[in-house]
Amino acid sequence: MANPNTGRFVWHELVTTDAAAATKFYTGLFGWTVQENPMPGGGVYRMFSQGEVMVGGAMSAPSGVPSGWLLYVGVEDVDASAKRIGELGGKIMVPPTTVPDMLRFACGMDPQGAAFGILKGIGPGSDKPPYEGRARPGTFCWDELHTRDTAAAKQFYGGIFGWTGKAGEHDEYWHWQNAGKEIGGMTSHMGGPGVPPHWLAYIAVSDVDAVTKKVETLGGRVMVPAMEIPQVGRFSVVEDPTGAVFAPFRSAHV
Repeated sequence: MANPNTGRFVWHELVTTDAAAATKFYTGLFGWTVQENPMPGGGVYRMFSQGEVMVGGAMSAPSGVPSGWLLYVGVEDVDASAKRIGELGGKIMVPPTTVPDMLRFACGMDPQGAAFGILKGIGPGSDKPPYEGRARPGTFCWDELHTRDTAAAKQFYGGIFGWTGKAGEHDEYWHWQNAGKEIGGMTSHMGGPGVPPHWLAYIAVSDVDAVTKKVETLGGRVMVPAMEIPQVGRFSVVEDPTGAVFAPFRSAHV
């Protein structure tokens, strides 16, 4: 029986040029707590939690790598999926690697250059079904691909993860589906000239305007001011002090 997390976004990881500054920012913005864990090869891996819910992780960026949030998708076989990424025109940036008693993962890029990771848990609770309830403030709630070639992206991600999807009723926004459930989106709007293809992670909040304002007081930058999407919700796009971009969001259905 397939793991219920297969084909779903299962982890969000902040790769940052300044872990101390990023930690101060996110704990101040969302009230996240942090647990520091030594890494086998040296350094520290930080685990962010919102109350009892583990939200994501953070690690120092390798030299020359800019800050950003990396999204991981659950797979049944990391090695086979990594091979498939290459066969479909993508690139593997971090080859399949095992974290003992926890997980096996790899990181890559799609043919247009958007980075993402793949992951299979091998520790206790790795087959626990994903949370299906209403998004809790301070947790990731949506993941969205920004790409210049949506047709190629459909073929690539469908070939890797078996994703399907459908366009919105009133626009060309694409809704990714995995096993019949909506898991994320895709758009050809890149967010400005010179912006490369990328995945954008959304974090649920109770007040988008207040959070967006607080981003600036904590040293971040507002890239897209708070705005409303009728019948969808309110969001903004912001950047943390180290350059990682994400989107605060409040659904119209809460």
